[in-house]
Amino acid sequence: MSGKVAFSNPKDQVKKWRELNDWIKKSFAKEAIPDKAFGEIEKKVGGSGPQSRIFYGFGNDGKGNADPFLTGHIFVTYLMEKFPNEKSRFIDFYPSPPDPSRFDYYRPKTKMREGAAARPQGFYVKDLLPKDLEEGIASSFKGHSPSDVRKLSPWGWGPEGFEFLAIEPEYVKLLHEKKVPYFVLADYAISPYGEGDFFSTIFLGSDRGRLEFGVTNAKDNIAKFCTSHFA
Repeated sequence: MSGKVAFSNPKDQVKKWRELNDWIKKSFAKEAIPDKAFGEIEKKVGGSGPQSRIFYGFGNDGKGNADPFLTGHIFVTYLMEKFPNEKSRFIDFYPSPPDPSRFDYYRPKTKMREGAAARPQGFYVKDLLPKDLEEGIASSFKGHSPSDVRKLSPWGWGPEGFEFLAIEPEYVKLLHEKKVPYFVLADYAISPYGEGDFFSTIFLGSDRGRLEFGVTNAKDNIAKFCTSHFA
């Protein structure tokens, strides 16, 4: 069954980002998005269609790019506050229940995989692949492993995956209904067993009606995993 839903257009995405920013101001005050940035992104996406997805890079990786772990951490926190969550039945990365406050504990275990494109600071736009737009996220590379997707594009799901679910909460419902089995955030590299073993990546799923966060080997080619990326 298709995982397609009606994607929100950029105007509605900006509206949702303003709502999210109200939450960010309370939970991550120093990361709040300045009003000027909203005006700039509204001009940039004027006239664009729902294939144009708006994301935001928070923090600084020390090289003038966004910090993709901080960005993901902010939205893991948001999703866990918004949706009931479940310990992964596979490799558990976050404790049960997941504790997004343990930022310093998780940081050494998370990085971007080798070859991943740097994420810009501030708002940026990436377009969905045509098949993903027409048939739903994850349709372009269904059945591919994260490693397969990485070979096809420098862009895989990273912090964008968390932000996408915050902007399009209907997809959480599709996860619960198993219309979208899993999302694999292919651009994250996870070391679940200790330093130096960054061979895994994050996935998002649903278990017993609860949002599930876990880790899978990047070479896992099991058909249940749906991976996708942005063009």
